[in-house]
Amino acid sequence: MIIHLASVPIWFLVEKKKALLPLSMLLIGCIFLPRTYAFNKNTLAENSPENEASFKVVSYNVRSFMRNFSPRDRWVKRQIREAKGWIKDSGADVVCLAEYYEDDSKLLNVSETLKSGGYKYHKFYGRSNGHKLLQRSGLALFSKHPIIASRDTVFEAQNGMIQADIKMGADTVRIIALHLYSMTLQLSNLVHQKEMDGMAREGKITFRQMRKGFVRRAGELAVLESWIRESPYPTVVCGDFNEVPYGYVYGRMREIMGNSFEEKGRGFGFTYNHLPYFIRIDHQFYSKETLRAIDFTTYSNIKYSDHYPISGVYSLRRPGDTGEEN
Repeated sequence: MIIHLASVPIWFLVEKKKALLPLSMLLIGCIFLPRTYAFNKNTLAENSPENEASFKVVSYNVRSFMRNFSPRDRWVKRQIREAKGWIKDSGADVVCLAEYYEDDSKLLNVSETLKSGGYKYHKFYGRSNGHKLLQRSGLALFSKHPIIASRDTVFEAQNGMIQADIKMGADTVRIIALHLYSMTLQLSNLVHQKEMDGMAREGKITFRQMRKGFVRRAGELAVLESWIRESPYPTVVCGDFNEVPYGYVYGRMREIMGNSFEEKGRGFGFTYNHLPYFIRIDHQFYSKETLRAIDFTTYSNIKYSDHYPISGVYSLRRPGDTGEEN
């Protein structure tokens, strides 16, 4: 879009008719602008009246708390402790963690750390393996408020969903935490190719993986939609969708729910901390009929994982609420 924007005045000077092509491309691109860039200002203070009850949801792909690195390395130990501390002190009412891992070691007993921060209620799904007394990997949901009902489903390995109905004062809110199918793209292999044959080969592999990912996530979406339709409560869906804002799953979700980044986010909101960097694949959606988005934040300064954490702040709509966003 930047290239087209720069070329429009050039073509107007050289040959006006040819300026129609980049101009047309710009207009087409503007359709996707709301999915790409959020122009909202920081409105948390003005959108949250003193007497209005609100709740905060943090979702974060924690990359197994660096399990694949040596825990004997001082740098690794420090990173794990800081990551746990950041989550504990995030101020969230509910925390949803994809690629979660914990065991009974002092360093990786994450549940105990979060419990000390007020997260007395939790739900897990995934594999329990190994000979240790405690060892979990998969998806986790922690709450400072009572969980009165829950269910989960596993799509494949660590990918799946957790649904938790959480009692917040006199109200109940449903949180659906998810981790959809991962494409595991090896983009560094493509970038580092110097020969055309190698680029073509890696390009075909990347395309096949992307296509497979789109198909698999579309199947997972069917389950997610059924959970959303069945919900009698205000609902927030959050987690690692592994899908950019231009994919089918994202497009379908924004048809049936509000997107927190688009409503209250700022800037590009990129959530991936590795190559290709400039993508947003972690999202939060909410039921616009029953909830109001107050704020959305992407924590691009938190680099303990290959994803950045995101948070949304919401309040319940009351009778007489017009339904309009500020």
